[in-house]
Amino acid sequence: MTEISAMFVRKQVSEARNVSDKAALYTLVGLTEESARAPDAKITTADYFTLLEKIAESEWPDPAFHMRVCAGMRCEEFGAVGLAMKSAPTLRHAFERMHRYARLYNSSSAFAVEDKGNVYCWTHRRPQPARLGNYLSNEAALATFLTLCRESSRPDLKPVRLQFAHRREGSTTALTDHFGIEPIFDQEIDGMQFAVEDVDRASPIGDLGIWKFFSDHLESTLPPMETEPDRLAAQVIEEVAGLLSGGVPQLAEVAGRLGLGTRTLQRRLSDGGKSYQELVAEARRRLARKLLRRSEYSLAEIAFLTGFSEQSAFTRAFKRGEGITPRAFRQSTLSTAHAG
Repeated sequence: MTEISAMFVRKQVSEARNVSDKAALYTLVGLTEESARAPDAKITTADYFTLLEKIAESEWPDPAFHMRVCAGMRCEEFGAVGLAMKSAPTLRHAFERMHRYARLYNSSSAFAVEDKGNVYCWTHRRPQPARLGNYLSNEAALATFLTLCRESSRPDLKPVRLQFAHRREGSTTALTDHFGIEPIFDQEIDGMQFAVEDVDRASPIGDLGIWKFFSDHLESTLPPMETEPDRLAAQVIEEVAGLLSGGVPQLAEVAGRLGLGTRTLQRRLSDGGKSYQELVAEARRRLARKLLRRSEYSLAEIAFLTGFSEQSAFTRAFKRGEGITPRAFRQSTLSTAHAG
């Protein structure tokens, strides 16, 4: 299941200027202000979308909080990835590596670059569940990248074209203000185009030696690239996990949330050696393991949240997949945590 760092949660909540009860926003995604500060704290993308939608509701019809968050981002907050970008001699150097390094802090998106001669393109793809939270998150993905580009090149950098695959209601004034250009919606893919002279301009703070140091380090830590079938399977698992509390979703529902036809999704999974039933089972196992590590959920509640109508059916399925009962798994996990 794809997850979002609680760092982004804290930043979005801090910019929720029209929400007086910030604690309620943390509760909405299963966190507290204190627990959100843990370095490894994360939430699911579905919960993150819910948070964005709640904050947007407080500013509608002119949501601007996510652009305020993006404008305040700094390279250092992204560790070695951000420092590699900041030290790049030119934006071209950064672009040529960053579409791969972005996997280290954003595992749900696929970035790519393309040199078209007169313009340089940075594109973004992510599953497109038709909900406002996803649209806001996609807008923020490009806005954050532009902010980091500005820090490493010049503060008035702006793209010559900005486009998004989604169609969004509400004012887009905040987007225009941040990017310096009006966005175009309902396109094939998210993306920005930059003038080649901006991409090749020497960075005033770039350092080839430092850039190579961080780049070499990142190359050694990059996880293997997922194949397209692997990526699609991961997306299906994530969508299923987010819907399980309402029962096992139909293939058609998941296909629609991914912007695919039912037969297309079925064929692509089959081509990758996967079946929908296998991925549903994996989604259940992953969600069950996650919930069993949290003592506030009873076994009956976990059975419901993983799409089972009875606790006994959940127990049998979990033991069949894990070789251990849910109760024994929980006791083992909690014992290990206490011992640590």
